[in-house]
Amino acid sequence: MINKEILKQIGLTDYEVEVYLALLTHGQLSAYELAEKAGLYRQVTYDTLKRLQEKGYVSSVSEGKAKLFKAIDPELILEFLNEKTENYKQMLPELNDINRLAKMPLSVETYKGKNVVRIALRDIINELKEEGGEVLCTAVDESVPLANFELVCRQYERDMLHHNIKERVIIKEGTKGIFQKGTSKYKKIASKFYNENPVQIYGDNVQTIVWGNPDYLIIIRNKGVAESYRKQFELLWEIARN
Repeated sequence: MINKEILKQIGLTDYEVEVYLALLTHGQLSAYELAEKAGLYRQVTYDTLKRLQEKGYVSSVSEGKAKLFKAIDPELILEFLNEKTENYKQMLPELNDINRLAKMPLSVETYKGKNVVRIALRDIINELKEEGGEVLCTAVDESVPLANFELVCRQYERDMLHHNIKERVIIKEGTKGIFQKGTSKYKKIASKFYNENPVQIYGDNVQTIVWGNPDYLIIIRNKGVAESYRKQFELLWEIARN
């Protein structure tokens, strides 16, 4: 006695099990004959045959005006399943990476007031000073912090040089980068892609400054979030101009 539940466990529906077994038992059948053998409505049989053909479990052949259907060898189904298993094994490391990133701790810090630029730049240095690294900056109008925090910005530039920290910065067309000592590489982007709130990605951190009264600084600490923002930055970097 065939255990139909096992066929369901490999992904077949109730109707697909009945149709496949009827074809396996009786050989080549027309859809009309198959509907009678399987005890199914004709439209249900047609729909089920279509799905089984898409899965590769049923083949068809035309004999004159008649179209006959045949179940594939059960051994081939086992080969299909083994192939799917191998494909899944190859994909497993990537799935594990996604799962690992999702479980990483996430924290969000918010600051407000006149010192947000100082806090933002100091956090970048603190996070990268041990091993160096790269900061990715988008939507930066460097004249804004420079006008009010020139000493802080110049100290940040010296710290970048000292700790071997580099940065790539996307600025708006018509503006100019302020750091010119080899620490920073600039590209420009059209105004329509520009927003007023700078975003900086460094290590496993993302920060954004919201200019206003008062100013706000938001820092997100999570590897998955940082990697997502980093991919978006690289896309913009590709279309930006030197």
